[in-house]
Amino acid sequence: MYRKSGLPLTLAMLVGLLFLTACASTDESSPLTIAGPTAPPEPVFRLNEVLGAAPATLDARLGAPALTRREGDGEYRRYSLSTCTLIVILYPDDAGVVRAAHVDAAALTSDDEKPNIEACLAAG
Repeated sequence: MYRKSGLPLTLAMLVGLLFLTACASTDESSPLTIAGPTAPPEPVFRLNEVLGAAPATLDARLGAPALTRREGDGEYRRYSLSTCTLIVILYPDDAGVVRAAHVDAAALTSDDEKPNIEACLAAG
């Protein structure tokens, strides 16, 4: 009795399937894109927007200060931001207009490290 092996038929089907797969066309109108790193978010606040600003401008941008203290001609203000505390010292300029003369960042708690002023402002 003669028995036919199924191997040649299976091999032929496999080669045919590979041939059809290789000949399949791709849609050239929609090229593959690789997602790159996302751009960092825009800073919420910038130092140049705070330094030199008048008190009303500061309050409009940063909200009401958590603490305000008058010291002679100057004024100390502390603003609570999301990741830090912003300290703003206001003094009258040469024309007598009160403006932010010094800006610094402090940690939210005494256990935290002092934050970078730019990072503090950027986080908002």
